[in-house]
Amino acid sequence: MDRILISLKFTLLRNSSKGLRIVGWVVGAALVAATWLSAAIASGDQVRGSVLTLTFAGWVVGAAIGPVLMSGSGALRPDYFALLPIDRRALGRGLLVSTFVGIGSAYVLLAFASAAVHALLLDPASLVIVVVGAPLTWVFAITISRLVYGLLGAAMRSKIGVEIAGIQFGLMFAAIFTGWMVVQAAVESIPALVRDGLPAGPITAVLDAFPSSWPVLAVERAALGDWTGAALLLAGLAAVDALLVLATIAALTPRENVVARRRSGHRRSARLVDGGGLLPATQLGAVIGKEYRQWTRDPWRSLEVRSGVWTGIAIGFFALVSGDYSELAAFSGLIVAFMMSLAALNLYGQDGSAVWQTIVGQDATTIRSDVRGRQWAVVLVFLPHALLITVLFILITQHFWVVPAVVAALPALFGVGSGAALITSAVGVSPGVDPRRRVGPNDANGNVSLHVWVVMILTAIGVIPTAVVVVWALVAPSAAVSVVAVAVGVLNGWLVAWLYGRIAIGYLADRMPDVYSRIRYGQVFRGQKTGVLDWLATTTLKGEQQMLARRQKERQDTISARAK
Repeated sequence: MDRILISLKFTLLRNSSKGLRIVGWVVGAALVAATWLSAAIASGDQVRGSVLTLTFAGWVVGAAIGPVLMSGSGALRPDYFALLPIDRRALGRGLLVSTFVGIGSAYVLLAFASAAVHALLLDPASLVIVVVGAPLTWVFAITISRLVYGLLGAAMRSKIGVEIAGIQFGLMFAAIFTGWMVVQAAVESIPALVRDGLPAGPITAVLDAFPSSWPVLAVERAALGDWTGAALLLAGLAAVDALLVLATIAALTPRENVVARRRSGHRRSARLVDGGGLLPATQLGAVIGKEYRQWTRDPWRSLEVRSGVWTGIAIGFFALVSGDYSELAAFSGLIVAFMMSLAALNLYGQDGSAVWQTIVGQDATTIRSDVRGRQWAVVLVFLPHALLITVLFILITQHFWVVPAVVAALPALFGVGSGAALITSAVGVSPGVDPRRRVGPNDANGNVSLHVWVVMILTAIGVIPTAVVVVWALVAPSAAVSVVAVAVGVLNGWLVAWLYGRIAIGYLADRMPDVYSRIRYGQVFRGQKTGVLDWLATTTLKGEQQMLARRQKERQDTISARAK
């Protein structure tokens, strides 16, 4: 079974993006070379040890988040085999074993083998520790990688799991947006690191306690003649590996879906349905309530919210630790507002085929209520988080001079972003996996790369008036200018939210059946109209159809090649 699963894994990889794989190979090779080089050029034995413990911890973290960045390319999901009459434990073991076979896994092993440099320079006899310790560290890193990705699917079934997944995605987005701040600080500190090593203190203690550092510490003990201590460290790492392997096999074992039962005696109240009496008893109030509950209860929508929140927190933290850009941390709340527009750029696609309910009950005001209700709901969900993060980082940084700029920018970004997201949701609906069949955290959206660019362009255009007055307020600060900036920000957000929402309403007025057919059948059966929005919708649909056709052709070519 293990060989069959390994073969299936390579089949998935062959049908993934070849360009992305090549980039991964090049980056991986460069990182391995950098690991060996850092060990070779370290100025002393103690410095070399601290450099290796730090880089090894980085490799473990990279292995854990790698599947998230690559959307699990090549990873076999237990759900694929849930209905097959095969031994569950053997399947879980085979899914884990398949992770160890591949170029990425080989890179990880080569990186951990760089401890041989440390052993050779300390005592060549301690190389035997590396021969045992490097594979044990490799098992530790790869097993964690598979366990983390396996738990991402399970994460969507609990609030704690969604929070963990949200932290991972938040760190990923923060690294994409502002990772250069940390990279710059890291690059500037590399000469000092390879010359002086890490300073003694909590960081060194934490790294030494991390299992990936134990082979390095074992090499140092063996070089000092303490072979018993070295053996105990390796034995401890082997025990950790064994526990991780057992936990990963258990996590990868398919189980029948269990329908969650509602608690006995828990009844849905009328006040819960109507938003605690705060929402109007109208179509608009119903949509706001429905959308707000969906944002807070649907695991995939909740993941979007948590990812946006943690992205803002992570970027604020990156700015603080960078030193040179610490003032940017006070603007972290604006990142949450921006992430709101990205989270909501495919609302109709996230709803899946449930869109038919809007079509069946459609009247003259349905579309207007639906669009406006979605705009209000997404703002109500994200705004409290943005305000809390803004206040927190302003208090930490003590940069109170940013308050007028942030107070002006927040309403503008929320208003413009909510409108831009609804336009993109309506025009470029991309269904992804239907809600009832979703498993992994990436299933809720389809091909939304174009959507991201459209939202960013619409948002950038929409906030121009506020950006101008905010710059004015920062360059020539005064009470009068601050009041003008806040007023312009509120008015800008309100007017553009209304305008963008009106565009979405006009587009959807007679196109809701087309939205449903795109979600359900991947095509539009009625004749297309002409216009900028229709061109964008047609371009998005053609892109999805071409991507599907390309994948089908690749599969057919692979089958034909094997038949020959």
